[in-house]
Amino acid sequence: MPQHVELSGRRVWLKYHRLLSGSGRFPPNSLSALQEVVEGGASALEFDVRLLGDGTWVLHHDPTLDRETTGLGPLRAVELSAYKALRLRGSGEPPATLAEAVAYLAASPQALKVQVDLKEEVLALEEALAFLRALEPLRANPNLRVVVGSLADWNLRLLKRLDPALAIGLDPAYYLDAPVGTWSRLPVRVNAYGYLDDHPLGFRRFMPVRAYLEDRFEALLRSVPPFEELYLRKEFLLQALGDGFDPVAFARSLWDSLLVDVWTLDPEEGGLEVYLEALARVGVDQITCDRPLRLAALVPPPGGPAG
Repeated sequence: MPQHVELSGRRVWLKYHRLLSGSGRFPPNSLSALQEVVEGGASALEFDVRLLGDGTWVLHHDPTLDRETTGLGPLRAVELSAYKALRLRGSGEPPATLAEAVAYLAASPQALKVQVDLKEEVLALEEALAFLRALEPLRANPNLRVVVGSLADWNLRLLKRLDPALAIGLDPAYYLDAPVGTWSRLPVRVNAYGYLDDHPLGFRRFMPVRAYLEDRFEALLRSVPPFEELYLRKEFLLQALGDGFDPVAFARSLWDSLLVDVWTLDPEEGGLEVYLEALARVGVDQITCDRPLRLAALVPPPGGPAG
């Protein structure tokens, strides 16, 4: 499995989003996909976690069962025995628990960055404590670098209050985003500057777009305790650059050791060359991708043609 691509002579890490390699052999967020990418030699992977009704942490993206499993209805309406009786869509494999993923990774002898993407909207104190306990075997493995990522800044603040040593990653898209897609999400309004942002500053144009972006971006980054990683939607990055604002350089002016990840780069969608040029220009550190195998084949290696 490729670990990185070279963009303008700079090594950019590939993160295996939802444990997907692009081989098409295994469903997302599954134990079989986890085994494939780890045994294949990936260096950075990510999986999503949510809670069942009985408090069990599972590898699951949506708040409902429908899209990912053979079940129907809210994820929190089922308990572990019923959840394990389901099958992941397109396979005969049962869905995975966080405990199963932890048990597999805790003994890993290879260097690996593990991003646990926390999808729960609001964590109760007891749930946050149970989550931290569940991660302890991963964090005890010196070969693993464990990062908890989230859109919910309030969850990140809670976790950091409980465990200041926890590495966290922030995605500001709940507050500031590019107006892409037709699905309902936060923020709900395209503001006067052309961004999804419900903040009053965007009700009308009070200032140049760049000044607006600098103010909003700094406020969002400073709303969270010290964090190690920043996740930016690729469309937001491109729109901000077009408006004269480089969010990567700005974030690093506040925290120079910050790892910046851009998501989710699909090697088959239109505009790939435009995105790659932008990522190379701003010097991102990591790319989130569902098909790293294909992306690595399309990016020319140093001194050679693309595959």
